[in-house]
Amino acid sequence: MYRHLAAHRDGRDCVLVVYRNAKAKADASNRRMGETGQGGDVQLEADRKWWPIAPARRPRVKAIVYVADGTVVRVRSVDPDPSKWREDDRGYADVPVSREPLDDLQIAEQLPTLGIRNGDQRPHVRGKLREYMLL
Repeated sequence: MYRHLAAHRDGRDCVLVVYRNAKAKADASNRRMGETGQGGDVQLEADRKWWPIAPARRPRVKAIVYVADGTVVRVRSVDPDPSKWREDDRGYADVPVSREPLDDLQIAEQLPTLGIRNGDQRPHVRGKLREYMLL
């Protein structure tokens, strides 16, 4: 486990895998989170904000994989340019993800060692909200 947590220090690229419930929900400020049930800008906003990704790891995160109810629903690539990352007052990141999700061909080209495609089953482990997978 510790080898995976420190992988960014070894120069290893990774993806962030996020586990969600397919039911739409909103926080106290009415910002939609998780799966919104809406496409376009609303889902993009929910997909990119706010993630606790350490500044040292950010250049190594190549994509975010979204899993809802045990199924991969989309993969978005991440722009590693540090000038495009923003933080809130807690240090959580507004991640510069691709506007459109990657299709299976783009996943294979951009992330050849990932081994995950849209529609794949990825069972949720109780208590796990997210994890990093090494590429």
